[in-house]
Amino acid sequence: MTISLGVQAAFAAVILVTLAYYVPQWRQLSRRRHLPPGPRPFPVLGNILQMALEFPEKRFAQWGKKYGDMIFLRMFNTPVLVINSAAAARDLLDKRSAIYSDRPHSVMMTDLLGWEHDFSLMSYNEEFRKHRRWMQKPFFSRSCLAAFADMQRRDVIALLVGLLNDPEDFGTHIYRYFASFMLQYLYGHTLTSPDDEYYHVVEKAVEETMNFSTPGTLPVDLIPSLRYLPAWFPGAGFKQNAVWIKKTVRDAAQRTYDLAESMLTEDGIEASVISSLIKESSSKGTLDSEKPEIMMFGLALYADTTQTVLMVFLLAMVLYPDVYAKAQEEIDRVIGGARLPTFTDRDALPYLDCILKETYRYVLLFWASPTCCHRTHPTGVSHVLREDDEYRGCWIPKGTMVMPNLWSTFMLHDANVYPDPETFCPDRFNGLYESQEDPRNIVFGFGRRICPGRRFAEIGIWQAMANIVATFDLGKARDAMDNEITPPGTFSSGFINHPHKFKCTMTPRSKKAIELITNGKSTQT
Repeated sequence: MTISLGVQAAFAAVILVTLAYYVPQWRQLSRRRHLPPGPRPFPVLGNILQMALEFPEKRFAQWGKKYGDMIFLRMFNTPVLVINSAAAARDLLDKRSAIYSDRPHSVMMTDLLGWEHDFSLMSYNEEFRKHRRWMQKPFFSRSCLAAFADMQRRDVIALLVGLLNDPEDFGTHIYRYFASFMLQYLYGHTLTSPDDEYYHVVEKAVEETMNFSTPGTLPVDLIPSLRYLPAWFPGAGFKQNAVWIKKTVRDAAQRTYDLAESMLTEDGIEASVISSLIKESSSKGTLDSEKPEIMMFGLALYADTTQTVLMVFLLAMVLYPDVYAKAQEEIDRVIGGARLPTFTDRDALPYLDCILKETYRYVLLFWASPTCCHRTHPTGVSHVLREDDEYRGCWIPKGTMVMPNLWSTFMLHDANVYPDPETFCPDRFNGLYESQEDPRNIVFGFGRRICPGRRFAEIGIWQAMANIVATFDLGKARDAMDNEITPPGTFSSGFINHPHKFKCTMTPRSKKAIELITNGKSTQT
């Protein structure tokens, strides 16, 4: 009997040990069979051959009709989860942000082009948290944002003067408008000429980077070992270009850092965001170690401008003149023609705010991501899952690249939420539809990676919109036969989606409008 009990106990122990060892593996294997749905991958290559090189967000949306709001893909050996709905994005990227806030490592951007200290690209680590603290006061505090709005009046007037003198080149004026207030706020430098050396050195670094790189789609990002190929090897010519661009980036970062440092007076009073950081780091005795971070911090923030939103606003106003006329009526009724609008007028201009919301929605619906991080694509900047997760009965493995498809039908394109979604209709945000969400809750990102400069960016966008509405009439351009030219409203595909160039007429509303612009210029000099 004793032997029998001993055998039974030993047998039971063996069974328990066996179960303890195999059950977790069985569960993991079982969960592997319950990955989110998606197109069947090819061996080794995964779904890379099924991807669209141009406008991949549209391919993701098409797949969404078949597979739902979560699509699981593989890019070679990298698991990818595409999120096509705001609900799923919030459940994962907001509510579980502790494990969904990392970034994929871009060999091209961080290792080869030198943007390793770019806030929007870095991993969710201590450096990221430090940079977010650096942004807290200048880009979040009410006092700093109010001071920025007042300071930006000079740039608004300069924009209006440019549009008055050379309306056909409105794209250049808009781009220079955003560049001007970023140079002023970040480095304390006043842009007074289109030939400004700092403007050109920074623009060159940003433009060359954007034209050359598209994280997540470049071969070296998909197959990191390609970085070790010799430059003479067929297909490895990108390494030579990368060396030159990295030098350009480093030069821009160093020169703008020196500029901000020169703005510190003898008594240590800082004149800009970067000079303030230099002063703070120096007082702590950490400047030697933090200098490379501060140098790239400013350059990365400069790159995160929002001129695309303003360009789309102009395009939409040309295509929807009744909306523009209603905005002008509101400006005239609230402010009158005795002065130009300021940011303090915002609460009194609700229809203009509805136009801004609809512009955000329309940009994502048809064109691009308007976030202050303008280097984002309509798929948003990817997140990376830090540990295994389970959602809706599906297993999502650690290391999965998570891409919110901001363009998706389920985000801001759902006819059940936004009736007649392809029409530019600001009135949809006047409170009549309770189910309609403010697009700002989506376009600026999710979770702990939400764009930290969103309030700062919107000040610049709103002030330009309000002052253009107050002083200019917009219309369609005409050809040699006096026929109206309707802008196509199409966008380029790539790292940054910009509207293709379009023509329009832009004329001052009255002699009084001209006086307000020219008098504004004189008071700013």
